[in-house]
Amino acid sequence: MINIYGEPDGEYSRRLYYKTRSSYLNQAKHLNDNFKNLGYNYRGKILKNGTSSELWANPQQISLYSKLEGMIIFLIENTKNIKKHFSIAHSKDTININ
Repeated sequence: MINIYGEPDGEYSRRLYYKTRSSYLNQAKHLNDNFKNLGYNYRGKILKNGTSSELWANPQQISLYSKLEGMIIFLIENTKNIKKHFSIAHSKDTININ
C-alpha cells in the first residue's frame, strides 16, 4: 500500500521512526527501566464492568456503548497527560504513569 508521501508503508514507518527517535541522553537514563504492576488495564472494560449485562444484550446498542467507552478512555488519557505535564516528579516524555 502506498501512503501520502508516495512511499510503501514500510518506508514511511521507517522514516517516522528516525524522526521521532529519542535522544541518547534519554536512552541512557531509561536503559534499565522495567516497569511492573502499572495498574488495572481499563481499556474496553469500564462500561462493561460498571453497568448491567442487560444493557449489553441488545447488539444494536453495542456500537453506541463502545463509542462512549472510547470517549471515556480518551478523557482518562488526556487527564494523565495533564498530570504528567504539571508534575515535577515525572519526566515529561514518560509513558508509564498511573
